[in-house]
Amino acid sequence: MNHFTGKYVKRQGQLEMVGLTRSKQYEIFVSNLEEGQMVDCFYEAQQDDGTIPQLAKLHVMIKHLANHLGYPVEDMKLLVKDRAGLCLARELSGKEYFLAKSFGECSREELSLAITAAIQIGEEVNFLVG
Repeated sequence: MNHFTGKYVKRQGQLEMVGLTRSKQYEIFVSNLEEGQMVDCFYEAQQDDGTIPQLAKLHVMIKHLANHLGYPVEDMKLLVKDRAGLCLARELSGKEYFLAKSFGECSREELSLAITAAIQIGEEVNFLVG
């Protein structure tokens, strides 16, 4: 299956691709399409209004959980993102992979969900981080 996920920014009334890597991925996506093939699109405007204190609290909580459980910090981040609903499962060429939203791109609400997820993980292992 041919997939593409892009990021755009509105400039002078037009959506422009963010980053050269995404542009190249888009070119590959288009080159793999058959002539006349239909493409489904879903656009969602991001609201990057998460706060610095939320991010700081979340990162500290994740570090403490990772240390307590013996996990790498990146694995704990992915677990928290998954619990908070910030991961999407995708399949490409018969392999499943996950897209995880960056905490830096999250809204206040999404960061609040992630903080709650970290607290719940801590409660499950009797290690309070909230």
